[in-house]
Amino acid sequence: MGLPVVLAAASGALSLIGGIQQLQTGRQQASAAKEAAALRGSEAARQAERNARGEQQNVDRLIRRQKLDYLRSGVTLEGSPLLVMEETRRRGAENIDEILRGGAYAERSAIVEGRTRARGFLASGRSGFISGLFGAAGSGGDAYELYNGQN
Repeated sequence: MGLPVVLAAASGALSLIGGIQQLQTGRQQASAAKEAAALRGSEAARQAERNARGEQQNVDRLIRRQKLDYLRSGVTLEGSPLLVMEETRRRGAENIDEILRGGAYAERSAIVEGRTRARGFLASGRSGFISGLFGAAGSGGDAYELYNGQN
């Protein structure tokens, strides 16, 4: 077996090893993309919860201020003043719901983005693996032809 045969066989082995490494790298990158997206998504949800708590505090503060203003001006908390405070509470609840929905949407969007990126990394890794297989097969064929040509 001559040097050209050995070199062709070695080239095939390296091509296969390179393909396997690309597949592994693609899998690692896909996993990292999913993890990063999950972290971004959960942080968005946590931030929305913090914002919602802050909004609830603002609404509670506004209602307390409304009560004090009515009482200071000698108005009882019945009828229209009570309706105004209830409207403040209702609008605050709507704002809080909107904040939480936005956080849930951001969380889902981040996860979908991560999955999409992961699929791209996996496809790239598979493509590299298949290229490595074809490269190995081609080099193996070359080695076979060189070996048979020497004998």
